[in-house]
Amino acid sequence: MFKELRPWLLTLLAVALFSVPIFAQDVTVTGKILDENGAGLPGANILLKGTTRGTNSDGEGKFSIAVPSTGGTFVISSVGYLPKELNVSAATSNVNVGLEPDVRSLNEVVVTALGIERSAKSLTYATQQIAGKQLTDNRDANFVNTLSGKVAGLVVSQGAAGPGSAARVILRGNRSITGNNNALFVVDGVPIDNSLLGQVASDFGGSNSSDGASNINPDDIESMNVLKGAAASALYGSRAANGVIMITTKKGKAGQISTNVNSGVTMESPFLLPKVQNEYGQGSAGATGTGASSWGPKTTTYPNNISDFFRHGVSTNNSIGISGGTDKIQTYTSYTNNYNQGIVPTNNLMRHTFNLRISSQVTSKLSVDAKITYVNQKIDNKQLTGEASNVMQLYKIPRSVDLDTYRNYEGSDGYPTYWTTSSIYTNPFWNIHKNTGQEKRNRITALGSAKYQLASWLSVQGRISYDRYDDVVTNRTANNSLGGLPGGSYSDYQNNVLERNLDVLLSGNNKLGKDFVLSYNLGAGQTHREYSQIGGNAGGLTVPNKFDLSFARTLTKIADYSERELQYVFGTASLSYKDFITIDASARNDWSSTLPKPYSYFYSSFSGNVILSEAIKMPQWISFAKVRGSWAQVGADTDPYRLNQNYTFYQGGNGGGYISRDNTQPATNLKPEISSSTEFGADLRFFNGRLGIDATYYVSNTVNQLLSLGKAPASGFLSQYINAGKIRNKGFELTLTGKPIKNGKLNWDVTLNMARNVNTIIKLDPNIKSAFLSGGYGRTASPIVKEGGSYGDLVGYKWLRDAQGRFVVTAPDADGKNGGKPVSTATQDEKVGNFNPKLTAGLNNAFSYGNFVASFLVDARIGGQMTSGSQAILANDGNADYTTNFRDGGWVIPAVTTTGEVNTTPINAETFWTTASGGRYSWAEFFTYSTTNVRLREVTVGYNIPVGEKFFFKSARVSFVARNLFFIYRGYATMDIPGIAKRKLPFDPDVTLGSGNYQGVEYGTMPSTRSIGLNLKLSF
Repeated sequence: MFKELRPWLLTLLAVALFSVPIFAQDVTVTGKILDENGAGLPGANILLKGTTRGTNSDGEGKFSIAVPSTGGTFVISSVGYLPKELNVSAATSNVNVGLEPDVRSLNEVVVTALGIERSAKSLTYATQQIAGKQLTDNRDANFVNTLSGKVAGLVVSQGAAGPGSAARVILRGNRSITGNNNALFVVDGVPIDNSLLGQVASDFGGSNSSDGASNINPDDIESMNVLKGAAASALYGSRAANGVIMITTKKGKAGQISTNVNSGVTMESPFLLPKVQNEYGQGSAGATGTGASSWGPKTTTYPNNISDFFRHGVSTNNSIGISGGTDKIQTYTSYTNNYNQGIVPTNNLMRHTFNLRISSQVTSKLSVDAKITYVNQKIDNKQLTGEASNVMQLYKIPRSVDLDTYRNYEGSDGYPTYWTTSSIYTNPFWNIHKNTGQEKRNRITALGSAKYQLASWLSVQGRISYDRYDDVVTNRTANNSLGGLPGGSYSDYQNNVLERNLDVLLSGNNKLGKDFVLSYNLGAGQTHREYSQIGGNAGGLTVPNKFDLSFARTLTKIADYSERELQYVFGTASLSYKDFITIDASARNDWSSTLPKPYSYFYSSFSGNVILSEAIKMPQWISFAKVRGSWAQVGADTDPYRLNQNYTFYQGGNGGGYISRDNTQPATNLKPEISSSTEFGADLRFFNGRLGIDATYYVSNTVNQLLSLGKAPASGFLSQYINAGKIRNKGFELTLTGKPIKNGKLNWDVTLNMARNVNTIIKLDPNIKSAFLSGGYGRTASPIVKEGGSYGDLVGYKWLRDAQGRFVVTAPDADGKNGGKPVSTATQDEKVGNFNPKLTAGLNNAFSYGNFVASFLVDARIGGQMTSGSQAILANDGNADYTTNFRDGGWVIPAVTTTGEVNTTPINAETFWTTASGGRYSWAEFFTYSTTNVRLREVTVGYNIPVGEKFFFKSARVSFVARNLFFIYRGYATMDIPGIAKRKLPFDPDVTLGSGNYQGVEYGTMPSTRSIGLNLKLSF
């Protein structure tokens, strides 16, 4: 694929090189942009009026720009300030320009759906912006993880597979039972593929695929706008039902060449490991033994035999971006290298990102824009989750076993060394060195657009985008591995994803009389997507550890293919009256190949706002006041091939084979999933902009959920997809902004984001009253949907209670034994919690004093529960810190027996915990924890190094950066066990088994990391 694209790359590079500006008859004007306090204002835009020639002020507000010898007019603008024009002549060499704050942000421009730019004050729905510079100091291998706490109503969960893990991004709650709940990522007006091709669907664990959003390079981001509700995102159709994260990337600017370098290094270590006891050693019943548990006698232990497995991770980022251009053509090009050494040895990520963007004003009416981005990524030994994970193998180590003894993971017989015998668990060092995997990705995204100004009030734009990535995945299991095949096993396959988007957009803007302005957009488009998978799996190898499909004892093909297409037309209209009343309307019709004929579904939106501060006279202390409201619908189709009967061919016999029919009956009458949303909001600014409040209340209802209905065996099928159900999400979002201190030297800005979402399953189907979100009953707890409940309710076994709420234990048998042990409920259908937080919040403080800048982010997750399979295993083995109580017995649990008597039978800790944990299949209630937590998420302290006007660098900043420094507060186990102290949340709830709909269970997940490092930014 790279060979095919090489001529494109060379052509674009040649254009970029020849676009270097040459101003033979120009003069250079330097200057400084000042804020209302006389301090330098960084990031201001200076544009030569009537041209595309411009530049930005540096970190101290300074700028330099070439001006024709005939002079010209500067148009100077900055977010939050009123624009200003300044005439300059050939004799002008240096200017200082002061800008006045625009407390109403009337001229702030934001990018909305389809890349349409609008004035922020005219928006009739809730959005929230993030500047690109907020994403480039404190970094993560997946930049999506750095959004936590920065947007009201946005909840990010990170994967547990180490560097390269997929992230889950939820806006305003979960809507779909079997579909996708992730927000849509849109770059420069065009959706990008963010497929999650394979995510863990139960607590049995396994491997997770990488996502697409992690390939977005934060160094290329100019700004980000989060479209939260259906009214904001309806124009993107099916894929935007869960909200849209709009990303605008950097462009070249006319003027002299500018270069920006961003380089950083961080050290990482496990953020939170489980607390273990360090008194008792290997054995059982208080006696020394060779088993897997730590129920032996008091002895010498190795306190760090879990933490010593992990290494210090190292992450480096090095990015360079170059911008330049003339009046006619502008170029931006960049290269970024990211290296992440994970905390598990042999787990690494290397990513190279090349970006080239060329914009040209071909004529006074025609402009074009082209961009190509190439990503080359390699992940070594992405970690498994669940019971098979290396973390779970590690947690099994008895407390008196020295981990260093087993770093020599291979014995003289060629088998893994291990501290006991097991048919399930093995030496984690064997796994990371002998059972290895690798994922290589090559991704090309290309965008081309042309815009023609038909008249001063009318333009037409056409766009085409191409997004393709190829993942080559290999997995090796060595000979003699536990549960392995003779000679070992090997799989080698390739996933290919291609998405192409085409659209045309007609945009107009007309004045209707003196007071009315009508803006409108009409368009049509097509999205085509293909997915293919091809490869093979070697079930055993004829030559031990010869990892090649040619040496397979049994070769099984890996193959899959799907294709889908979406065609659509849309229209929007915005009518404003005297610039203080705006009414919006939009409509879209989709035709999806995944739905039955006529393939069509229609939806629309209506919204409006009133700027009260311009409509009526208000007190002087109210700087700006706007109220808004909207109603909108968004449709969503389904996955391909659910309308037809599917068959699978299997090889067998002597060169023959057989065909197997899918056990799911086709859903011939499938309907699109529809989400309807109503929202009301207000945007208020006080005291000349020193205090701001943006509040939104919303209600959304999603119907036509896709459910699997069980069928009678006599029908010939086990299940059938049906449309049913109604899910409601309602809640509020609140963003408070303030400037408590603002003077020439010291400035303090504060932003508080808060959100609450309440989810209710209104109804499912007369034949389906509850359904699993993914998979079925597992080892710990299972997330479900149930009529009258909430999305993500967790069910599992609980400790049985009598009618008076007292715990129930076993009655002694005829020999007076086996009494006093906990008794579980009869089924796993008991509710133990819900994985969704009740409230999320983020508090960001930013300070500047002279050349010093600092910021810190505290975020909070209030409410919600998760069940820990890791804690069940640690308790079962006597490794958890709370298993030291009652080791010698005498534990009489205040309870009643199954026969109704008061319990008088003492037991010991081993009896209690091995009963409650259930071995590998635990009783959920005992190991369910409140995920309420407040943490210091990010800290940045920087210094702007003073540079002279003639120095090589325009600006330089060095910063100390840190993420996940510590918990300020974390929750406790939801069950208080008599005689045992309250158990604090022992894992990071941000980390999940996978990024699909199966959530709420922790089982062998990698610990999140704490990172501390330095970052250097240079501009010249």
